[in-house]
Amino acid sequence: MKAILLALVFATLLLAAVSIVFNGSLTEKRGGFLLRASAFLLPFLILAHLFTRADLGVLPASLVTPVSPIDLAFSVFLFVVASLGGVAQLYNLADRGFSLRILIDILEAPDQTLTAAEVMVVYSAGRGIAWMYEKRVTGMLSAGLIELAGDEVVLTAKGYSVAEVFANLQDFARVLPLKATLR
Repeated sequence: MKAILLALVFATLLLAAVSIVFNGSLTEKRGGFLLRASAFLLPFLILAHLFTRADLGVLPASLVTPVSPIDLAFSVFLFVVASLGGVAQLYNLADRGFSLRILIDILEAPDQTLTAAEVMVVYSAGRGIAWMYEKRVTGMLSAGLIELAGDEVVLTAKGYSVAEVFANLQDFARVLPLKATLR
């Protein structure tokens, strides 16, 4: 139980820290920051585990794991899962959730309806689809996935590799993009 409680405390600290930073000023490289913050907290989790009592001063004997190294490894595992599978995915959904943002924009519309043309303009609290496109292209440029050659967007070797991996994953999982229809 100590493993679970410590992992929960440190995952909560991570969530609070990234929420404060992300709501403050950091707008780029959020994933990198989240990984660095997780890596920063991990040694403190290990130290907390090593220097606290097995029962944390409150747990009944039935909830105490007698083998400390296993409990420590489990705590680290839970924290990593919570960091990468929980906090990171939460922010990925919130930051990159294109469909979610459209739903929110429709919800925030005065009569909770938008035409396709209105979605293009009001997307992401009035920034518009062009802003989203520019943000994505800028991100891929800074990650070295694409280059601009005049009016053309060209894959770099890194971008080609990434695209190929995910295209193969889509083929393997039989996840094909659906054709969109607008009213």
